[in-house]
Amino acid sequence: MDIYNPTSEYLIDSGYIVLVDDTRFQREFFDLKPGEHVERNMDFTKALDVIKDNHSITISTYGNLTTYNFTEKINASATTKIPTPYIANVTVADGTIDGKPSSVAYVTIVNPSMRRYSTKLFVHTLGTDGSFYAPSPQPHNSTRIKVELLDKEDTKIAGEARLYTGNLTKKGGGIDQVGFAGKAGEETKQWNESFQPVRPTWMSNHYHYTNDTYSQGPAEKLSGNQDVGGIPIIYFTPALFIGLLFVWRWR
Repeated sequence: MDIYNPTSEYLIDSGYIVLVDDTRFQREFFDLKPGEHVERNMDFTKALDVIKDNHSITISTYGNLTTYNFTEKINASATTKIPTPYIANVTVADGTIDGKPSSVAYVTIVNPSMRRYSTKLFVHTLGTDGSFYAPSPQPHNSTRIKVELLDKEDTKIAGEARLYTGNLTKKGGGIDQVGFAGKAGEETKQWNESFQPVRPTWMSNHYHYTNDTYSQGPAEKLSGNQDVGGIPIIYFTPALFIGLLFVWRWR
């Protein structure tokens, strides 16, 4: 970018402002002698809005304004050139929701961008068909969300967290997705996943998370998460029946 003073006057406090997709990217003020010019090289890439397909760059000086428009479709969940919000950490824990004990997941979202995105967070686990939140961390900042889970406390919990904008059923709105597995008081494992759109809880035939590694066995399912000393209660039913039969026969 070349800025030139064509006048015969000394321009004090001259300058320029650059907007990238309606967000201020750079501003500078300086003095210019008659006939003097200044040259600036800029990389606008990091300021682009990853959600938009149509982009604009506006450069304005005193008395002059130029706008460049172009189209560029960006895969928000896969770009490495543009700073984009992402899920930095997931920790499974025991907590409280509305004052009552509950399994929870603490999800940390980081926004390394210079712009604020209106993001949404949806978390699924084996026992939770979807917990919805709307975090929007400030530019160059982060936020930590306490997510309510319906899984039984003090058990291994596996799931996935989706960060997106717009419509959860469309891949174009996806920003980040991670899988996780852990237990309160222990380290939670986390891994990156490619973003997959799903039908949210409020739609018919909505998405259910599955994980063969961490899924419940038949005994746990039949016991409805009820156990005695860590043993599914279903195992006690045959023993109780045999005990009653033994007492009846010896009466």
